Amino acid sequence: MFRWVAREHEVLLLRRSPERTLPGVWQPVTGGIERGESALAAAVREVREETGLTPLRWWSLAHLTTHFDPASDAVRVIPVFAAEAAAADPVHLSHEHDRYAFVPLARAASRVLWETQRQSLAALRREVLRGGAHAAAREVTARIAATQTRRRAARRRP
Repeated sequence: MFRWVAREHEVLLLRRSPERTLPGVWQPVTGGIERGESALAAAVREVREETGLTPLRWWSLAHLTTHFDPASDAVRVIPVFAAEAAAADPVHLSHEHDRYAFVPLARAASRVLWETQRQSLAALRREVLRGGAHAAAREVTARIAATQTRRRAARRRP
């Protein structure tokens, strides 16, 4: 999640609650995919659950990240999404986090724990914030809107 403030990009970071693993660690919005859910739908849901925000625009980055899950002894390849929040939209945290901060992009990398998160921030700058044809090609805002319209229509059917 990022926003524009005074001609500068700020990245939303969330601090993990004391009762969670890695308490006090700052991170971007993260989360898992529920059974039957697409990765993009999971990203939309996680942003809403963790922040209460409804982003203005979304991008699917070419950058992927990896994570080793020792519980399942598996390496996970994880898609990375970027979303733009309106500068004035309020953040409403879930129980998973106890604080949030919008941090200038140039300083955000020094606040996160994992190298993969620093790489994702660099990909945000390279793939989205520089703009141009590459950023336009990666934008998925219309796809999200179309999916949400189909779901609403399906719920209205008898």
